[in-house]
This record gives sequence, C-alpha cells and structure tokens, in this order.
Amino acid sequence: MTSKKLLYFSLLFFVLFSCKDSGVLVKPKYKTTVFHGQQGETEVNAFNRKQAEREKSLAEEIEKSEQALQMLKEQQKMFYSIDSTERIKEIDDQLNRLMARTEEIIKSLNDTDPYTPEGHEKSLRLAKELNDLLYQYVVPLGELISANKEIKNISADISFDTGSSLISAEGKRLITTILDSIKADIKAWGNYLDHHNEQIFADEDYSTILIISGYSDKQGSGDEKTRTERNLELSEARAKAVAAEFEKQLKALDVKWKLSFKISYEGKGEVLPPSITDDKQKNNPNRRVTTIRMVVGPKILLYNSGE
Repeated sequence: MTSKKLLYFSLLFFVLFSCKDSGVLVKPKYKTTVFHGQQGETEVNAFNRKQAEREKSLAEEIEKSEQALQMLKEQQKMFYSIDSTERIKEIDDQLNRLMARTEEIIKSLNDTDPYTPEGHEKSLRLAKELNDLLYQYVVPLGELISANKEIKNISADISFDTGSSLISAEGKRLITTILDSIKADIKAWGNYLDHHNEQIFADEDYSTILIISGYSDKQGSGDEKTRTERNLELSEARAKAVAAEFEKQLKALDVKWKLSFKISYEGKGEVLPPSITDDKQKNNPNRRVTTIRMVVGPKILLYNSGE
C-alpha cells in the first residue's frame, strides 16, 4: 500500500470515529481494551485511544453521580423516619438542595459529548463539582442525620417542682451534661474534618440546632378542657425554661468553640412523647418530660452559604 493510500485510510478511520451520531450516550460496561464509540465496539488503538479514555471517564462520572443521588435518597429515607415534629428543618432544606443539584449534574453529564475536547473539559468541570459536593456535603450530611435521630430526655420530675416551670439545680446540671456532649461532638467533627476535608473546612465554624418540646401527663383539676389547656401551658413554660437555660449556658461557652446556635421550643401538652406507649394512666412519669432534639455540625452543612 502506498503512503498516500495509507494516509487516506487513516484519515477516513479517524473521521468515522470522530463523528457523533444523534443517539443517546449509553453508559457502557468497560473492558480495558475495548472502545465502545459511536460506530460500535472496536479495539482500542492509537487512533481512538484518547476518545476511549474520554468516553470511559465520562461514564465513570455518570456512575459516581448516580451513586451520590442514591446516597442522598437513602439519607432522605433515614431522615423521614424521624417523627415529623422532631426533624431539623435545616437538614431537610440541605437534602433538597443537594438532590436537585445532583440531578442537574447527572443530566448535564448525560448531555455531554465526550468525543470532543470541549465536551471533555465540560465533563471535567462537572466531575470536580460532583467531587466537592460529595465530600463537602453529601457524606458528612449523613453524619448529621444520624445525630438528628437521637433524642435526649429531661425528666420533669427531677428538673421541676410539681406544677412549676422553675427549673431546678438538678435540671441545670442535666443541661450542663448535654452541653458537654456538644463539646465532644465539636471535637469529633474536628477530627473527622481534619481527616477527610482538612483544606475544605480549615476555618469552619460550628453550629448547633436544638428543638425543645415539653410534655405533660393527664393529671389536673377541673374539666377536661381546662385541664388540657393548663397542661399545655405548663409544658410550654417548661420547654421555654429549658431553652432559656441552654441559651444562658451556650453563651457562656469559651469563644474558642466558634459555636453559633439556634434554639426553638414548643409545648405539646398531653400529646404522647416520641417512643412512649400510652398506658392509659393519668399519672405516667414517662409523659412528664422535656425532649431535646439536637444536632451539632459544621455551620456550612446547616445553613445555606453559612448564613
């Protein structure tokens, strides 16, 4: 074969494997020596090697983004297993934002042409964003959701006098113990971020969100309407007292913790507390509690743009 004919067939081969058809790119199952391309499978060779690598790289990023979305769906499922009144809204908002952006990345990757330099550059940009999304948000968010599943109870019998919303010395000590667990959580997050995201979270502040709910039993004088109203007021007053004590002690924490906080409280009255079975008894100490739903983590995970 003359050199002119060899050059001709080489150019023809290049053109055949460089023209993208109008079909949809299907994520291939790779073998290291096979190029799937637009014209069907062929061996990887000097002419198609670069395109084969771009094709494989794009398919791997599509796979990674689909795994990220599946991880978020599992996190959402775990999050929604929590009683709706006890969920941390900021986690729900963050989950929805991450899922929406991950779905956009998947669509953009599937619309990307891997056989051109421009398409390859686009896939690299999306791959970097996906990687940042995974390790800055998706993976550590799972840690927050696990923490949100934990409820800490403060017994009203220990923390308050009968019929009173004035928190006792023992109640204050219980809150101090919970604050010690917040400090421990911050240290644990620091170790986690140093190990996984040292550069990303180098100067990260922390935040804690507390949801405080007061509950009562069914004791009380007067008719049922009067009793339930009084118990609702008492449960709210106790929740408010616990919230105030948390705020006081959180403000007193050393500034070295770089900890901001958000506290909300609500009286539930005679509603059954989470995980408590109704034994039909009016005087049930398990119902006279204040529950603490608490989550601690990097501020960036709990607030959009750290706000």
